[in-house]
Amino acid sequence: MDYARVMTMTTVVCLHAAVAQKSYGSEKRFLCPPPVVRIESPYGELKTQQLAMCIVTENGERGPDQRSPLDNNMVASFKYLHVAGTAKSKSFQLALDIGEPNLAPSDHAADGLPSRVWASFDSAPVTIISKPSKKTAKTRNISSCILAGGPVSLFNRINSQTVRTKYMTIEHAQLCASNLSWSAFNVNVTRRHADTGGAAGPQPVTYGSEIQLVDSLTGITTNPLLIRKVDKGKVSAEDGGPVSQMQKIALQRINADGSRSYLSAAGPIPGAPMPGAPTPGSAGQPASHPLLFQAPRVRDEVRDGVRVVTDEVDDYLCWTIVGISKFQYTFFDASGHNTPVPSVPITPFPTLFTAPAYRPAPHTIELTVSNFFYHHPETHAHTPLEVWLGGLGPLRQRIFQATPPGPLTSVSPYAIPSGGPISGEAINIAEAGPSGNQHSTDTPQTIVAPPRFVPSGPLHTIIIVDLPPIGEIVKSLHDGVMSLAAGAAEAARMMAPSAPTRSPPLERERRSEDARNGVTSEHRPDADPSSGQPTSLINENSTSHPHPSMLEDVQGPEHNGPLPGQSLPLLFIRGSDGMGYHSGRSIACDHAFPDMSSVRSPTDGRSPVEGGWLGAAEGGWSLRVI
Repeated sequence: MDYARVMTMTTVVCLHAAVAQKSYGSEKRFLCPPPVVRIESPYGELKTQQLAMCIVTENGERGPDQRSPLDNNMVASFKYLHVAGTAKSKSFQLALDIGEPNLAPSDHAADGLPSRVWASFDSAPVTIISKPSKKTAKTRNISSCILAGGPVSLFNRINSQTVRTKYMTIEHAQLCASNLSWSAFNVNVTRRHADTGGAAGPQPVTYGSEIQLVDSLTGITTNPLLIRKVDKGKVSAEDGGPVSQMQKIALQRINADGSRSYLSAAGPIPGAPMPGAPTPGSAGQPASHPLLFQAPRVRDEVRDGVRVVTDEVDDYLCWTIVGISKFQYTFFDASGHNTPVPSVPITPFPTLFTAPAYRPAPHTIELTVSNFFYHHPETHAHTPLEVWLGGLGPLRQRIFQATPPGPLTSVSPYAIPSGGPISGEAINIAEAGPSGNQHSTDTPQTIVAPPRFVPSGPLHTIIIVDLPPIGEIVKSLHDGVMSLAAGAAEAARMMAPSAPTRSPPLERERRSEDARNGVTSEHRPDADPSSGQPTSLINENSTSHPHPSMLEDVQGPEHNGPLPGQSLPLLFIRGSDGMGYHSGRSIACDHAFPDMSSVRSPTDGRSPVEGGWLGAAEGGWSLRVI
């Protein structure tokens, strides 16, 4: 496998609310905000693929599918999904299917469903609530709280009408209210209402705290705002309690004169210019507009001899806050064919059940993976995936049986196995010894399925992977840095304003022609008057510019080795067709010496790479999982 092909990856990202309200009777409470799927891929052919999403209950019943095409930004939104109230379910899952569109007439084509589904993804369980809690949540019930640093969505709804919902989003590099799209914001707490005493673990956002909203996609950050609780149209004076899911809040700003104003979702003033384009069929009403601050109605009264000042806020000053969950899967073609649309289904997707554990003494990494076996199309056996570290692999692996379910584990129903025996190389199977203790055997063998039943759900398999020597890992990182630096240097040379863009004879001919026509370099339309050089068409702030760190290694990477913190991705490869899966984890390499320039070049004829920093790799480098 060429490691360069690993960079051509396709990522499917789905953002959705962490909780949802149940619908009762004939009403339909659509998921708010609507689930959004974004596909990040260099292949434009994926834009024609058909996406379908449905709700799967705890009993495994699938609701009606909703289809949505990908727009020009490779984004699809599912606005009409709702949870029925027929069963007493506490959670559900979102099921996403991606497949080829129907071109020939058929029964599925009439329904608009994909003709061949090549990927099916499931979300984590989404909690169902009957209605938002009006009481202050208890800190110990942290699952119902908005966590500091976590992503949230904020939306505004007038008179509880679904058709009058506006979502907070980022458009034109500014904070806007939109009825078409929404953004996920990370809630960064800059000043808490009360000191938590440095408590460990995730902390909930509390009322009265100062926060900043950071767009998770663009990084645009708002000014500090105070988060306030809203109760019956009034800003509550209650501070310190945790913010709960789906509660109504107000975002307050203290002005220089001490007055208070709140972030408003009110529409634009008639006749004012707006950056958003009108929505088709909306009679000129823009799809989005910038958010402004508006003053509340201040009620000043005396209660029991005490002066009480209360801010009364209308619906457009109130925002419903809900936590956002995400599932993300990245895959690629490791066979080298770079096929945009996989010809064989890529799911079920291998997923890490826990964080990988690196063991320095045996130089191994321990993985707990679900869906680690796949049905081989030729041998019809359940075959384990290959494990790769970047371009190093396949690595030797020892597979242990799945961990028995504990008392809190959800055990799926049992079914007769299909697909025949499970085959693997270097298998470890726990066996009971004479004394009752378990021991393992380390011999290549075939796992034969139990004679009657196996769990139909995904098994969590424990794999012990023998990592390559640290010298090989460091050298692979060095080769990657060298390739990156060479490409960056070439890009910098092509983008440099002083770089000659013509051969010397052509340049002399151009200058002679300019001299005959009386044209100087300052008067040429493609010249910068301040420098007399052709102006580059690349923006200096563009991401296409190489970072200085990429260029530092061009002059002497052989002596310095890879940059600290460089990592290799942990990959799973399906050997039958070369389908690759990114585990979401990487192995980073850190050296023990802060300055690798202290490692001298060898004098015995070896290259700097072999005798310098790489020669000290075994004792000067350490690995960690990121």
